[in-house]
Amino acid sequence: MTYNGATSSDEPRLTEQKIQKLLAVPKAISEKSPVRGFKEEHNYRRCNLTLETGTDDGPKFTVFIRQSEVFIEDFSIGLRYRTDDKAIGTITLIRYNGAHGEASRHSDGHYDQPHIHRITEQVLASGSKRPEPKQREITDKYISFEQALRAFFEDVGVTNYLEYFPDLRQLHQLDLFNGHQ
Repeated sequence: MTYNGATSSDEPRLTEQKIQKLLAVPKAISEKSPVRGFKEEHNYRRCNLTLETGTDDGPKFTVFIRQSEVFIEDFSIGLRYRTDDKAIGTITLIRYNGAHGEASRHSDGHYDQPHIHRITEQVLASGSKRPEPKQREITDKYISFEQALRAFFEDVGVTNYLEYFPDLRQLHQLDLFNGHQ
């Protein structure tokens, strides 16, 4: 079987189970660029994060964060995983998106609502040289950029995000006050 141009055994190297384990492994932000706030470029606020897992030989992750300055509901927050396979390189495992403001682009209407994209074993096994997280679900986990950022960090196991994004502490305190965790 070919796996993104490389020969492999009967199964793709990244199975659904392995993808879930990668998402669940505890991670900590070790670097943020820019160090404070966001870089403004082409009407978007941007920053990138490097994550560590506590071991030198553990999985390598980065996070990209983008938000439109023109249409603030349009944002993307993604977790990238650096594979050991040179043919694949780095892949986006999961991406949290806001509404893009386009209701008719896809029949499910996800462009007009908050949604989450996930990579799947099937996409990875398809032979694509740039596998993208195509499985998508419309979500009510968040409606704002800040809520999405917090949900993303908590869902992918980033333990120290409040050190780098202290403004999210207010959301956490409001949820605790309202009986949510």
